[in-house]
Amino acid sequence: MPEHNHDRFNSAVVAHLPVAMEAQESLAAVVDLNAPYQAAIDQATLTIGGRPLHVVLLGTVSKQTNTWLWSWANQGFASDIPAIAPAKRVTDVADSWGLWELAEPRFGLAGVLDTGLGAGASIALVAAPIIGATAFYSADYGAGTAYFGILDPAVPRVRPQAVTFPRRILDAVGLRPENPRSQVLTYASVHDLRVTGDERQLKVHIGGDVMGVQFDDQGRITNISGSLGPNALQ
Repeated sequence: MPEHNHDRFNSAVVAHLPVAMEAQESLAAVVDLNAPYQAAIDQATLTIGGRPLHVVLLGTVSKQTNTWLWSWANQGFASDIPAIAPAKRVTDVADSWGLWELAEPRFGLAGVLDTGLGAGASIALVAAPIIGATAFYSADYGAGTAYFGILDPAVPRVRPQAVTFPRRILDAVGLRPENPRSQVLTYASVHDLRVTGDERQLKVHIGGDVMGVQFDDQGRITNISGSLGPNALQ
């Protein structure tokens, strides 16, 4: 394994938190996350509480070794099947993002930021949007935990709204306050929102609305406000 630390990856975890928290909220509205699950890798299906969902297996974490293994590197699966092949897309951005973890088949999780769901979930929450998954699901299978990206019409990506934007950002900042600017920019990027502004203020264009995020000299958010169109509260 490369003798690298996880600093850049941990920064990516922090940046993706608003998207991840929003996504998991959306998934929880469709299925009971505490219900029993059944995985059918050959069918690219995960059934949670009786509700089948189309998924991609992102990777697994071994409880014995505390290592992450990407599904495309797992010799127990054919890398070209529908439940595995899309996960390989993470390697496409490994170099441009400077995240060696996205291309390394297996690596230790010591030092990977845990935001409350385990270090494996941190890998999954960064990987899920890259492959087009709208959420991720953690499945304990005894010897380890499998992480699935949800690719199902029943769990669409949440449509960003100006009225909910402040909560999305501030909930993530409340969990990990290290770099709120990156959280705003990553949320906008995943949702394909236009952003303008400078070091002291970012303006996020959400439909016909514009939300301004003000920062102090230390890069902390001091205020989020903006215009709300006539349909914002509908």
